[in-house]
Amino acid sequence: MMKDICLVEDEKDLNQMLKYYLEKANYHVYTCTSILEAQQYVDLAIPLWVIDIMLPDGNGLELLKTIKQKNKDTMTIIISAKGDRFDRVAGFEIGCDDYIAKPFLPAELVFRVDKIYPRLKTQTTCDIIVISPYEIDLTKRLVFQNKEKIDITSREFDIIYYFIQHKGQAISRDCLLNDIWGQDYYGNDRIVDNYIKNIRRKLPELALETIYGYGYRYNL
Repeated sequence: MMKDICLVEDEKDLNQMLKYYLEKANYHVYTCTSILEAQQYVDLAIPLWVIDIMLPDGNGLELLKTIKQKNKDTMTIIISAKGDRFDRVAGFEIGCDDYIAKPFLPAELVFRVDKIYPRLKTQTTCDIIVISPYEIDLTKRLVFQNKEKIDITSREFDIIYYFIQHKGQAISRDCLLNDIWGQDYYGNDRIVDNYIKNIRRKLPELALETIYGYGYRYNL
């Protein structure tokens, strides 16, 4: 079985070399050379990211922060040519799981990835929740209807699963913001309404009730 990784490295030769070695080790690798390219994968349920800190359009630590805000359980390895202790500390403060300094051998990265992936298996479950007409695969973070995959974002999946875990409870917008977006989010709480609107459009049979002036309730 192939295992997904997103590799963000702007040195194209190194990018392709690392991809080659990871694929030889039976990993499926999405490659990017910039933060802009990486944005197209942020909402996918990719369990492990390898991110260079020095990228042409910004700092890889900002990308790491975005990934962790969307799903704190996503595993990450940061790489850097600077060898700066501050990079390492900043990365671990944001939530990275490992650090590798350039120059390094591709085999070393494969070794570190091999050490992380078994931890991913212990953090997920094999459960499939059936809420007719939907099947929710918690391991793959996917939602199906009649065996057809429904196109949802990682954040939408987090919200759906949150309501399932709190069925029958009145959930305020503030509670959703704190538990899904995190306490550091300072945006307008109306973003919750936008996500609920999208979820209802994609999963119209999911019983999400609006509690006007407060929030929402999932009724099984």
